[in-house]
Amino acid sequence: MRRTVRCAIAAAVLAAAATAGADDTAQRDAQARFEEGLARVRAGAYDDARVSFEQAAAVMRKPAVIWNLALTEEKTHRPVEALAHFKEYLRLALSTDPDRPRAQKHIDTLNAATAHIDVAAPAGATITLDGTREVGAAPLGDAVDVVPGHHEVVARLPTGVKVASLDLVAGQTARADLSALEAASVTPGATAPQSTGEPPAPPGQPVQPVAEQPAGGAFGPERLITVIAVGGAAVVAAGAGLVLGIESNNEAGAAKALRTQVGSCAGVSSTDCQNLASDVSAQRSDHTASTVMWVLGGVLAAGAVGAFFLWPKGSVQGQAAVRIAPAVGPTSAGLAAVGTF
Repeated sequence: MRRTVRCAIAAAVLAAAATAGADDTAQRDAQARFEEGLARVRAGAYDDARVSFEQAAAVMRKPAVIWNLALTEEKTHRPVEALAHFKEYLRLALSTDPDRPRAQKHIDTLNAATAHIDVAAPAGATITLDGTREVGAAPLGDAVDVVPGHHEVVARLPTGVKVASLDLVAGQTARADLSALEAASVTPGATAPQSTGEPPAPPGQPVQPVAEQPAGGAFGPERLITVIAVGGAAVVAAGAGLVLGIESNNEAGAAKALRTQVGSCAGVSSTDCQNLASDVSAQRSDHTASTVMWVLGGVLAAGAVGAFFLWPKGSVQGQAAVRIAPAVGPTSAGLAAVGTF
C-alpha cells in the first residue's frame, strides 16, 4: 500500500515538473517574441512588430505587452483592436504607471475615430456583429466599438432571431434595440425564423413579401450608366450632324460657284460639269446624313431624359417592373418599354 502511495506521489511530482517546464518554455518564447517586436518597432516594421506582440500577448497579458500591441495596431490602422487593447492596458496597469495618461489620450482619439453601438437585447441572447464577430451574451457591459460604416447586429436565442441595421459615422454612438426578441414555441428540429424587423401580421392575414430594392434602383449605378451612355451617344450624333451639315453647306457653295462659272451643263460632259454633278450629289448625301444624325441625336437625348426621370425604384417580387429605354436599330430609332413580369 505504501509503495503504491509513493508511486502516485512520484507520478504527480513528475507531472507537475513537466507542466512547470512547459510553462517556462512558453514564457521564454513569449518573452522572445516581445523582444522581437521591440526590435521590429525600432526598425520601423510596425506590421511585423504587431504580429510579434500578438504572439507574446497570447501567453503574457502584461501591461508592457498590451501597451506595445495597442500602439502597433494604431500605427497599422486597426483602430477597433487598438482601442480594445488600450482599455485593457488601463485595467492591467498600476495606478502609478506613468503611461496611463498617454493611454487615455489614445483612447479619446480612437473613440472619435470609431463608432459605437449600444446593444439592448434580452438577457442571454448571443450578440453577433456583421455575421462574423461574436460579441458576447446580453446584457453587454459596454458599447461595441466598430469602424464607421454599415453594420448589422444580430441577437439570437434558441427561439428566435432579431436583426438591426445601422449606418454609423465616426464618433457616433447609436442604439441597436433588439429587446423585442421574444421566446416562441419552435417545433423540435425546425429552424427559428429570422426576424426582418417588421411587426408580425395579424392572425388570419397572410404575410406580404418585403419589397427589395435591386441593384441599380432609383439612384443606383445602372441608372447613372444608362443616362450617361445614352446622353453621350446623343451628343456624338448631334456632333456628327453638325459636321455633316457644315460639309453640306460647303459643297452647296462649291456647286453654286461652278454653276455660275459653267452655266448650263445640259448635254455637256466637260470636266467642270462632272465636278458640278459630283458636288451636287455629295451635298445631297451629306444633307440627308446630317438630318438623320440630328433626328437620332434628338431621340437619344429624349431617351436619356426618360431614363433619368422614369427609371423605376424597383419592384416587389412577383410584380411587374417597366422602364422606358432607347431603342436604336440599323434602320430605326426610338423609345421602347422594357419590363420584367
